[in-house]
Amino acid sequence: MLRSKKIITLSESEQALVKNGWGDDVLKSVELQKISYTSDGYIVDGYAAFPVNRSIKYPLIIWNRGGDEMSGRFDDFLAWGILGEIASWGYIVLASQYRDKDQFGGEELNDILNILKIGMQFEEFDGENVGVEGWSRGGMMTYQMLTRISFLKCAVIVAGLSNIQRNIGINENLNKKINLLTSDRKIEEYAVERSAVNFYDKISMDVPLILIHGTQDKKVSHKDSEEIYELLKQSGKENVELILIEGGDHYLRKDRKHVSEIRKNRFNKFLKLID
Repeated sequence: MLRSKKIITLSESEQALVKNGWGDDVLKSVELQKISYTSDGYIVDGYAAFPVNRSIKYPLIIWNRGGDEMSGRFDDFLAWGILGEIASWGYIVLASQYRDKDQFGGEELNDILNILKIGMQFEEFDGENVGVEGWSRGGMMTYQMLTRISFLKCAVIVAGLSNIQRNIGINENLNKKINLLTSDRKIEEYAVERSAVNFYDKISMDVPLILIHGTQDKKVSHKDSEEIYELLKQSGKENVELILIEGGDHYLRKDRKHVSEIRKNRFNKFLKLID
């Protein structure tokens, strides 16, 4: 249930940074709200971004962030830039900050499902077209989400974590996070439960899925996207696509415009039926 909402205004310096980083259209054509809502008895924070023009209805996109309770959370500036860019394409965008007691791929999945329910009640929503995007840990959450619901029109996963066991060996921060959540004896059990390579057969066959990953990602190996792609194809999922960005890092910094175009075209194709 939605508890509160507050329209966000940026300082002049923040506005200049948004304009420089994402463009003037993102700054002028978007309204950003900070929201709070209830999920499993927790009060959870989030953001909602809307096109300023409310005279028409819009598709809805759920954006799943990366990081954990110590990192990856939005502030107003980042929310405006990241979510506002998608909203400027003609979408309602909702993102959960996840509950404070973060299990890193556990029950906070319900925080995503509950914010989705809220978005589907917005009067600005077109009532039909819903997509999802997840980056890094948000990709892990998106894989889980796709085992629970099949009515989504498309899913985009960027640098998605699909094999925890592989990445705790290359990502020191991830290793520390998993060790805080588990004992050594339970790491393998934890990794199996939360890694999509172990539950790929439960991912919806109906939702078109595109995987984007940089080949020089030092936080989440691009092999994660390659492996889950092959597993999904072998299982008979035809509507899955893999795009590897040669030399791209975890955040695809040098390729941001190109990746934004891929994502925009994908959403337009499946949520607006624009080729």
